[in-house]
Amino acid sequence: MSRKMTGIVKAFDCKSGKGLISPSDGRKDVQLHISALSLRDSEVLIPGLRVEFCRINGLRGPSAANVYLS
Repeated sequence: MSRKMTGIVKAFDCKSGKGLISPSDGRKDVQLHISALSLRDSEVLIPGLRVEFCRINGLRGPSAANVYLS
């Protein structure tokens, strides 16, 4: 089961729709895909923003789901 976490957007590429979140708890970076964001938040996602997300086990490692600006 996933749990809510906070972190900082480390990188995000608008063209590919992919990026990384650095979790506040110091764990390994989490992959981010634009499909995990709410529509309004995807327009303003830039490195350095604080976000709230659920950490899930993706096919290629830890991934973010239900991502919102905090």
